[in-house]
Amino acid sequence: MESTEAVVTGTCQFMCPVHERMMREREGLLHPLEMQSCIGESGPQKFRKADPGTTVKEFSRPAAGRHDSEPADLRPAPVLKETTTYLFEKIVPLDHPAWSSVYEFVFDRLRSVRQDMVIQGISGPDAIQLLEQIVRFHLYAAYRLRDADISSFDPVINKQHLLECLKRLLYLYQVCGGDHRHREEFESIYLLDNLGDRHAITHCLDLSPSLRRRPLLRRCFEINTSFVLRNYQRCLRLIMGLDSPLCLLAVNPHLHNLRVNYLQILSSGYSVKNCRYPMRQLQNVLHLEGSDAVVSLCSQCCLLDLFDRPDSDSVCFSKTAFRRPEKLGPPSGLATLDRLLARCSVSSLLRGPAAKLAGVTTQGKDGVGRGRGRGRGRGRARRKNEEET
Repeated sequence: MESTEAVVTGTCQFMCPVHERMMREREGLLHPLEMQSCIGESGPQKFRKADPGTTVKEFSRPAAGRHDSEPADLRPAPVLKETTTYLFEKIVPLDHPAWSSVYEFVFDRLRSVRQDMVIQGISGPDAIQLLEQIVRFHLYAAYRLRDADISSFDPVINKQHLLECLKRLLYLYQVCGGDHRHREEFESIYLLDNLGDRHAITHCLDLSPSLRRRPLLRRCFEINTSFVLRNYQRCLRLIMGLDSPLCLLAVNPHLHNLRVNYLQILSSGYSVKNCRYPMRQLQNVLHLEGSDAVVSLCSQCCLLDLFDRPDSDSVCFSKTAFRRPEKLGPPSGLATLDRLLARCSVSSLLRGPAAKLAGVTTQGKDGVGRGRGRGRGRGRARRKNEEET
């Protein structure tokens, strides 16, 4: 429920309020990515002076005696969008320092962006655009830092903030009128990120029929129903057919558990003495890259000792020998997803497709929506008329 209290409108036109920038410079609280640099004899060097063009307001919890609602301390929506653009175009693509440090910096600054949004009560298209970009960042970070140490990246905290932003985004989709360009994809992300969750499935069923019939959302709903019905082979096949990198980022943490579940079913169904299951076929149905990944998974499930020989091309399943791993390891990489990510830059992935590149729907004189895309439909119709004449 939206708050009815009066909200303040920010007047700060910088990514960081002037008095905060001066205070952090004086107290030595600047991040290395915010310091001015100079060219010395040994190359570029940082010195502890704030760069107004790179200093970004940091997140701080409200405390007694603080005035967090001062207009001069709050950034309006246009400045918040400029801030996220700077973070995604200039900071996120950096490889040095370690990307875990980059993540920590961007994570904190995005929390500050969300804080300014809440204090000012920003909603509508501006809030939707900002939340879409923040959700993309958390999805990408979870995949890129999947093997990072817990001291540098906490996947639980990242998932918590992802769900907070995603749920708020879906709520804004509902209360803000109009046809939102990216709603289908983010509704699909919510389904895949909460694979098998009844609340997510119920939420999808409450959507309008026209939205549920869209191809991507319909496919993700089928993935959920296949998971609930324990049809893991179909579930994995549908997942591997996704061409949305964001959807694959959302479902990737569930793949290991999916494969273990499917392996348990195979261990029961093929638990027959002298029955051998081809290794190549097992690799195909589990959608794993290489035989080493199959051997590793079978080893985690206590099936490795059932191989006839180390170089065997088949596996003997046993219902009694199968054991679920006590602790699931970090999500593994996904070759299909890696190929999709290699086709685009990180900044373009996080900022989303440009509006000018997407097809725009207009309404013709007969009231029928017409797509302004590459003109293939008009070309086919023109050639057909020429053939008839």
